[in-house]
Amino acid sequence: MNSISSDNLYPVNNFDYQLLDTGKLKKLERFGPYRFIRPAPQVIWPPKLAKTEWDKANGEFCHHKGKSTSGGEWIFRNPVPKNGWPLRFQDLIFTAQTTSFGHLGLFPEQAQNWIWIAKQIKRLNGNKPNVLNMFGYTGASTLVAAESGASVTHLDASKTSVTWARKNLESSGLTDYPVRWIVDDAEKFLLREHRRNRKYDALIMDPPSFGRGPKGEVWNIETQMATLLTLCKNILCEAPKFILLTTHSPGLSSLTLKNMMIKFLVSPDSGVFHTGDMSIYDTGSKLHLPSGFYARFSSNS
Repeated sequence: MNSISSDNLYPVNNFDYQLLDTGKLKKLERFGPYRFIRPAPQVIWPPKLAKTEWDKANGEFCHHKGKSTSGGEWIFRNPVPKNGWPLRFQDLIFTAQTTSFGHLGLFPEQAQNWIWIAKQIKRLNGNKPNVLNMFGYTGASTLVAAESGASVTHLDASKTSVTWARKNLESSGLTDYPVRWIVDDAEKFLLREHRRNRKYDALIMDPPSFGRGPKGEVWNIETQMATLLTLCKNILCEAPKFILLTTHSPGLSSLTLKNMMIKFLVSPDSGVFHTGDMSIYDTGSKLHLPSGFYARFSSNS
């Protein structure tokens, strides 16, 4: 059965983000000093806060008519900085910015996973793991891992995302930390790393449901995930320290992610597994907004 971690019961400390309310297929969020309304199709309940609170939003993202996942447009009531603004998570500083897909540069539901990543690295007592962060987007997991003492390879097919991630690293004062930036198709990268006999101690992966590589390569998670994990096995060390798989794809539940870990990456008796729903605590309604799935593995040693 899926679970909500006890860590998810309340907002994350020292995180300049807040889910203010949810209702009527929408969510009201605060990213730093600015408020936004974005679609939330799983929200089939009424909002808790008054309409006057929702009307304070700086902008609202609306999908194109008849489409729910392929872009849309922002409607602004009060302007926000076009080049973004700083947003703090503990000791890290990210650049938040509105995008044409409705994202703002980071996924708040991953915050508990960032905390878990830091714990996994710090429990190694100074042994610097070699971590691969695939589909790394704007680098939140990469920054957390690097700050905690890991050597990180950050992989994403989008040059824009990798550039954004590097900017976040600089903003956080981590420029001298060991991070290797790669813009490439995931499968091609893994094949090349295997030929070079390069091994990783830990794996972080948040694959999209659909996507395209830098040369137009098509990615479909339901048809290609098995192939991808087979390639990942080739570049993992014999006894991986930790693995984190997350997804926002409804067809891949947390238990499915765990099963795929066991089938492709690690034996079931080699460590501890934990699965559940990623969620964000809604401070208005006191509910938890479901926001994807996770499966975690940490070694016994």
